[in-house]
Amino acid sequence: MDWERARRPEQKAVRREAILNAARSLFSELEYEEISLNGIAREAGFSKPNVYRYFSTREEIFLAIFEEEQGHFVDSLIARLKRIRTSDPVDSICRAWVDIAIQHRTWLDLLPQLSMSMEKNSSVEQLVKFKKVGYERFGMLLDAFHRTYPAIDQDGWVLVAQCGYSVMAGLWPHTNPGDNVVEAMRHPDVNQPLWDFPKVMQSGLKALIRGIEMQGDKS
Repeated sequence: MDWERARRPEQKAVRREAILNAARSLFSELEYEEISLNGIAREAGFSKPNVYRYFSTREEIFLAIFEEEQGHFVDSLIARLKRIRTSDPVDSICRAWVDIAIQHRTWLDLLPQLSMSMEKNSSVEQLVKFKKVGYERFGMLLDAFHRTYPAIDQDGWVLVAQCGYSVMAGLWPHTNPGDNVVEAMRHPDVNQPLWDFPKVMQSGLKALIRGIEMQGDKS
């Protein structure tokens, strides 16, 4: 496809979205490491120099996708938290967190790449924009957690969210391994079940919340 150079803001927005959609399409079929900037350009019908007008690296493209997906996750989780009505909502919070996360698989798939790849290979300008939006949403989520379960203060919920995100980033790949790992786990010499993401994640979150609550009671 031969695109004329976009000059108006609305034209630039269309071009930018075409690049993001091309990356999304490739990510639905390929591993993150298999996707190149050249491949994204071809999928979008652009030349590589045209892509550079909007993103300087492949990682910046996926950082933009991650930002959008994280926004959907946070908004959906906040909406779910607002519906929790119980005197001890910890189980409901953990279940909501995991249920909503599983509904946003693209975000989960990209989460392990955030610090290892996307942030390392993005410009300071892009990272400042990303961090600004991310921390604004992070603050909204912390407020929702605290309103739902005020037994833990804001600082405590910061720890819950930070540790919870870290656990997800590590746990998700382990519970969604490649075909070779699945075959190896089923081999008679191993014969072990795959890790269960909802079960392990919910149990970990509950232990984390209860532990931070106990620390608060002792202080």
